[in-house]
Amino acid sequence: MEELDLKYKNVKEILISIVVGFSIGLSVIVPGISGSSIAIILKAYDKLMYSFSNIFKRFKACVLFLLPILAGIVVGFGLGLVLVKLLLEAFPFITICFFVGLMIGTYPILFGEIKGESLNAKKTGLFSLGVLIPLIFTAISFFAVTDNSLDTIGLGHYVLFLIIGILISLTQLIPGLSATVLLMIFGYYTALMDGIGRELLSNFRLILVYVVLLVGFAIGTIIFSKIINKLLNTVRKSFFFVICGLSVGSVLAVFLGNDCMAIYSSWTSSAMLTDILLGTALLLVGFALSFALYLVSKKKDKSQN
Repeated sequence: MEELDLKYKNVKEILISIVVGFSIGLSVIVPGISGSSIAIILKAYDKLMYSFSNIFKRFKACVLFLLPILAGIVVGFGLGLVLVKLLLEAFPFITICFFVGLMIGTYPILFGEIKGESLNAKKTGLFSLGVLIPLIFTAISFFAVTDNSLDTIGLGHYVLFLIIGILISLTQLIPGLSATVLLMIFGYYTALMDGIGRELLSNFRLILVYVVLLVGFAIGTIIFSKIINKLLNTVRKSFFFVICGLSVGSVLAVFLGNDCMAIYSSWTSSAMLTDILLGTALLLVGFALSFALYLVSKKKDKSQN
């Protein structure tokens, strides 16, 4: 396999990596936004998968490449916990619409990967599979326990959190999957979000929960990135048919998920009209911002050619 050049050539490339990391960190908290999709738009997805999958083989080069991304993840996750969480609590539907708009704005570059491909049963099936996966996740979440507590934690819970951490890594590596929905399926989204704010440092068992999640996330990232990196180098077009399906399915899943269903049931006539109007407006704003990023990327490619 050809080795990729992971060295940053200028400050702009470092800032791009920080933005990718920021999007990944934010997407853990916010449904609808995908750090992997942003990485594809900014031409960093292949290098991201390569560096994760070759972390031991080319340790120094990979770590130096990943440092700005990891810094962005920390900032994005922290901002998501504070600011975005407040926005979701105060203006849930409007906030979700904005992030969905950001997601839809990535479609041109995602679908650009399969542009010109002739459709057949296999490719249609892969795309349909991608659409169905987020919808299946969402359907399962309706039957899942949503009020699990972190007050009584045993050994079995830590094994479960290790598995959850591994699965969360997959949601961050493949566009269209949502860590939020995954945590809701297992019934720990609210508990894990609230646990960070309630005297976390004084509760060793609670600290251990997040440590185990991080260990699982690291293990999953290394394992799944190797698989994805292999797919990108062997069956790239087929893989992107699945990714495009996942991106479409994830948008549908957001509006059909538990969070939005709870919003719909609480709407009054006036609140519904306000939310739909403002939500549509912010969805278009999010789309415009993301699509503008795509146009800049496209213009840059043309100038280089």
